Amino acid sequence: MINVLRHVIVLAGLMLWLSPSSAQEISFTASVDRNAIATGEYVKLTINLSNTQERFEAPSFGGLVVVQGPFENSSFNYVNGRMTSSVGRTWVLTATAPGKYTIGSAKVRVGGGSIQTDPIVIEVSKGASTRPSDPGAAQGQSRDANLFATIALSKNKAYVGEQVIATYTLYSRYANIELSKYDLPRMDGFWAEEIDLGDTNWEDQLQTVNGLQYRVAVLKRQVLFPQRSGKLRIAPVELECVVNRSFFNRGTPVTVRSNTVELNAMALPANAPGSFNGAVGELEMIVKADRTVVKANEAIELNITYAGRGNLKLMEAPDLNFPSDFEAYDPKVTDKINVNGGGMSGSRSFQYLVIPRHEGEFPLEPIIFTYFDTRTGAYRTIQADPMTIQVSAGDGSTGAMITRPSKSDVEVLGKDIRYIRTGDLELRPTDHRLFGSLPWLAGMGTPALAFFAFLAWRRERAAALQDVAGSRRKRADRVARKRLNEAEVALKSSDRNAFYDALGKALHGYIGDKFGLGPAEISAANLHDRLGGYTGGAFLAADFVELLQVCDMARYAPVEERPRQRLYSEAAALIGRTEQLVRA
Repeated sequence: MINVLRHVIVLAGLMLWLSPSSAQEISFTASVDRNAIATGEYVKLTINLSNTQERFEAPSFGGLVVVQGPFENSSFNYVNGRMTSSVGRTWVLTATAPGKYTIGSAKVRVGGGSIQTDPIVIEVSKGASTRPSDPGAAQGQSRDANLFATIALSKNKAYVGEQVIATYTLYSRYANIELSKYDLPRMDGFWAEEIDLGDTNWEDQLQTVNGLQYRVAVLKRQVLFPQRSGKLRIAPVELECVVNRSFFNRGTPVTVRSNTVELNAMALPANAPGSFNGAVGELEMIVKADRTVVKANEAIELNITYAGRGNLKLMEAPDLNFPSDFEAYDPKVTDKINVNGGGMSGSRSFQYLVIPRHEGEFPLEPIIFTYFDTRTGAYRTIQADPMTIQVSAGDGSTGAMITRPSKSDVEVLGKDIRYIRTGDLELRPTDHRLFGSLPWLAGMGTPALAFFAFLAWRRERAAALQDVAGSRRKRADRVARKRLNEAEVALKSSDRNAFYDALGKALHGYIGDKFGLGPAEISAANLHDRLGGYTGGAFLAADFVELLQVCDMARYAPVEERPRQRLYSEAAALIGRTEQLVRA
């Protein structure tokens, strides 16, 4: 009877605790601020979980791209003896292409079961101003909206020999990215000329692709000249990157593969004149002679210059026919060619040295130049003005003569009578011998001593090479000073990214080399462990950790806690203090 009464009392208490007046209802909801957007516009997704402390994971966004978030918020209320709590997360999402997107259900485990939110459908229509100028950017964005690369051509159709600019571009939404390797594709059917861009840097302005903003870096530009007609394909460029690397995070490796591009190379028209030698572009010809009235055996310089935009480096010397009385030499080639973002332009000159040997009047054959004009899509022929060389009789003076060494056999002179030497001949006595003398002993012993010295040096060098950790320790200070010099150069040029990159590498590299730590082993605990055995080492380790955190914050966020000059001085002083402490 007593046991039955006890069970009734417990059951009544349980029912009272579960009554609506005192129970805490668990709710788990997902909501958006709107269900229809255009490409490039944003939708806000909010998920709330009430009256439980369980953690929930983000749902599948169904192809929508995260612009910002998640942002977390929580609340706690206690009213009239009733306690309620809630935690929520908010994401800002967008779509890069029209269509219907479904945000999946978020799930959370409560007790022995689980609850989930309802799926949400977002209708995305085509935006009026979000179409990218580069289709390759939209293609890359569809593969990875946070990091992609593109290859873009200045034109998709060109004649054989016409120049086309290829641009290799990297788009990133990561705060921190390190490019470890990238391989340019092999060119099949193209003659390529590299454009010097200097160091690869991020552009100052962000670019927007389908409503998402990206940091953009031009990796490489090339001037391409198609060498055959038909569809010419440029394979994708492949890159290996590490994103989100920091002092406490080794980062995540990411492989990027760009789009593939094709160029429609059109064959040149078949009606090419006989004087056409493959020149294509927007060109002109300039013919000049330093003089046309000379004496026999005097030299004339004839210059033929091709100038403009086109495949100048592929142009060959013209085939000229001079009169038989003229002696002509192979031309000297002078290039003044620029290769930049606008393509290849400038001039190529051929300087001929011509020497008339007899007097008379010699008309030169007309110099004709034919090229394919890409502006009109037709061949164009340029003919230089007629030129006549007036040669008068030479005066026989050395100034008017061009002398060349004649070919003849080498003659041995003074074979019959030799010069008789007189004076001190430094003769030695007949009984003097080198064998057994001090110079002989020194000469014989030196190679043996040198050999043993070489063996000792080689043994010492082999031991040093095997001691990798010791080598790293010895060169730690020298390598750190070199990187600090790079940081100083960036500091003077006000290059913020280069300064923090060099300073961070100097500190990380010094710690790793000095204490034999890998990049993933550099942590506050390991620093305290390595320096704790020295007097004052704990304070030094704390200074290192604090300085590294400040540098990482400045590298990966637009916040600078202290002036750069002060950070540079602190880093240099900290490395110097460590050297003194470890050597003591």
